[in-house]
Amino acid sequence: MTLIITLLLITVGALIVQTKAFNQLYNYVEREIGKPAPNYLPQISVILPCKGLDPGFSENLEKLLAQDYEANGLPRFEVIFTVASADDPAYSAINELREKQTRVKTSMVVAGVNKQRAQKVNNQLAALQSVSPDSEVFVFVDSDVIARNDFFRHLVGPLSEPGVGATTGYRFYIPFKGDWPSLLRSMWNRVTAWEMASEKYAFAWGGAMAIKRETFKQAKVAEHWDRACDDDLSLTTSVKSMGLRVRFVPQCLVASHGDGSLEEIVEWTNRQLILTKVYYPELWHRAIQRAFLLSFWLFAVLFSVIALVVTGDKVWLMSLFAGLSLIPVELYFLVKAQGLWRRVLLANQVSEASAADLEMQAAFDKVLVRSALAIPLAHLILPSLTLYSLLTNRIKWRGVHYELKSPTETVVV
Repeated sequence: MTLIITLLLITVGALIVQTKAFNQLYNYVEREIGKPAPNYLPQISVILPCKGLDPGFSENLEKLLAQDYEANGLPRFEVIFTVASADDPAYSAINELREKQTRVKTSMVVAGVNKQRAQKVNNQLAALQSVSPDSEVFVFVDSDVIARNDFFRHLVGPLSEPGVGATTGYRFYIPFKGDWPSLLRSMWNRVTAWEMASEKYAFAWGGAMAIKRETFKQAKVAEHWDRACDDDLSLTTSVKSMGLRVRFVPQCLVASHGDGSLEEIVEWTNRQLILTKVYYPELWHRAIQRAFLLSFWLFAVLFSVIALVVTGDKVWLMSLFAGLSLIPVELYFLVKAQGLWRRVLLANQVSEASAADLEMQAAFDKVLVRSALAIPLAHLILPSLTLYSLLTNRIKWRGVHYELKSPTETVVV
């Protein structure tokens, strides 16, 4: 009977935590997604670090350069492309595109290699040396995030609100294959997104984030990046240390291919956890607490199953029902969230969807049933991956191994 009560209390606790986080995000997105693009149009510098040629690279850059971010018929933004080396395939592709257009001021920065910080961070710091003196806002984006033509307007707009230190979009992984590794990453990604509506735990995402130049300077972000392996979470903690908020912008949610091998997904998950552990420990502690709670829940459920099989005592059946009552609620969240994210992703799509957009939409629509079936597997694997982050500070990122000794000390190993 003690185990039944304990399991029931754990289940109720998990339900309360998950329900609160889910409803907070759901209501926030419902409230924000229909808002028109703000009229706040400060001069901005868009910094785009590149490495290699991702699918649709040139098309994505054309969308970026065609952004509806202008006043009196003139663009209010510049784009600074940055690569580690002129030998990078992206270097020639970018310069070819730059030669074809004259509407937007662009520049190219070759950052070189620095083994004391992540290459992406090194590229960004090098690009910051070339921003225009009249730029008021820094926008950091990845090459594949631009979809809607008012992306910059939505991302920059909330910076005009009191107390907002940075704004951010987020990536939404869609598993095309629908295999277990890809489904697990998608589910991890969905649950992490629940934090984005929380003033306490919301964090900047490096694929699309914006910050006022003055805030960037006052928060000493460049100094924090000097020997860092991470750009977004270190920016998050720098901004929050000033008492400012990170504001999630649903209009800047980006759909991405989420397929990957088991090794790739484990490597990716480990990287997210270790970066969070080092650069945003408050959020990592929250993840660890949740992992311990769900691990104990899983142990109690499995123990109830074994005890029921061995003894046949109905008390263990009651214990099992008490624990498994969590699953139907999670299924409800999954179905409800599917409808919400579908609306958001469709709203963020360009007016004339490309073949790739339609393929992405079809994959998203097909994944619901498989995601539902993956919930038990997620309870088995994801807490284990989370707890593993207690044992290491090593990550692998784009083929490079890093040891994260502290927020200000990164070693390439």
